[in-house]
Amino acid sequence: MQKNENRPGYKKTKVGWVPVGWAVSTFGDEFQIQLGKMLNKTATEGDSHQPYLANINVRWGSFELSNTRTMSFSEKDKEKFSLEHNDLLVCEGGEIGRCAIWKNELTPCYFQKALHRLRPLNANIDVPFTMHFLHEAFTSPRIKGLIGETSIAHFTRERFISFPISKPSLPEQEGIAGVLECWDRGIRTLENKIEKKRLIKKGLMQRLLSGQLRLPGFSEDWKTVKLGKVLAEKPQYGINAPSVPLSDDLPTYLRITDISEDGRFLDESKTSVDHPDAENYILSSGDLVFARTGASTGKTFLYSSNHGKLIFAGFLIRVSTDRNRLEPAFLKFYTETHDYWNWINVMSTRSGQPGINGQEYAQLQIPLPPLKEQQTIAEVLEAADGEIEVLERKLGSWRDQKKYLLNNLVTGTIRLPQFINH
Repeated sequence: MQKNENRPGYKKTKVGWVPVGWAVSTFGDEFQIQLGKMLNKTATEGDSHQPYLANINVRWGSFELSNTRTMSFSEKDKEKFSLEHNDLLVCEGGEIGRCAIWKNELTPCYFQKALHRLRPLNANIDVPFTMHFLHEAFTSPRIKGLIGETSIAHFTRERFISFPISKPSLPEQEGIAGVLECWDRGIRTLENKIEKKRLIKKGLMQRLLSGQLRLPGFSEDWKTVKLGKVLAEKPQYGINAPSVPLSDDLPTYLRITDISEDGRFLDESKTSVDHPDAENYILSSGDLVFARTGASTGKTFLYSSNHGKLIFAGFLIRVSTDRNRLEPAFLKFYTETHDYWNWINVMSTRSGQPGINGQEYAQLQIPLPPLKEQQTIAEVLEAADGEIEVLERKLGSWRDQKKYLLNNLVTGTIRLPQFINH
């Protein structure tokens, strides 16, 4: 049963249950829908190459213009495929439905066939509300009911013309869009704050791990050693075993794909491993694993007991440091530096195939401050990571709250107080 079923003041429509006072229309009735120009890299006489947008340039609610391309447009093309203030661009393929609103202050552009351009046919439809409607429709299960398919490769113009849209009064559309834009602004502000924190931490890390910046109380000279000289045992390869569905009765599997680019454990798609030798590949607190092959070569993950019981897979190499000489967290932070990644780039491409084996990782030259200084540096950088993690949790919470409002406001499940009796 849907949320509003049998609820007074609601009616069942093509877009689901909506307030009785809302209309239901179609995009074809509300917008001029123009599919972009077919990609053509060959200029003809009288044509000129102009910047154009493709679906890769459209984000949810914004544009990425740094990689804008050009192609030939005749004067007739320019008129047909131009962009005006308040045009809504919607992805026809790729991440279907992703959309953003074009503004006058942006660089003049045209648009390619992978995008639909929507222009209102009348003054009773609000473009920002429409953008939020599409965002909700294409990122929630509701889209399956609206188009009758579980997945589609392209959202054609014909399909778009008949696609239904709920239509509150114009003031309510504007009110809903205004509330959601407030949340979007807050989220963007928090995202920018997190990015600044990351840049500050990255700069601090580079200076601390190179010895350019020394913490108070430390002045002893550093050494440079090969990683293999400060390990408790030789690097160990992971188990070669297939993954199985996650089970409480089996240990969790750690594969290359379970490690994020910044070295975090991704637990969204956890799996287990069922193998008689699995117990020989259990990670211990302070173990660092290195990705040894493919595009992920060099990526690292530092294990702690907070991650639960993990078995590491065959494309990973475990390194256990001699705790009397090398602090594991210090080593983990070193694997985030420019020096480390320059070494990875050189080593991993020598054979023509990206990859670094255990013996080669053991040859990695690392800076070695006194143990106490290593630990203090690690504590400073862990504190910086902690601040970022707090902000990221807050960001996740804000995104969830905005998604809740989005899903409920554009469907009328929740009404803004000033419109409840309208």
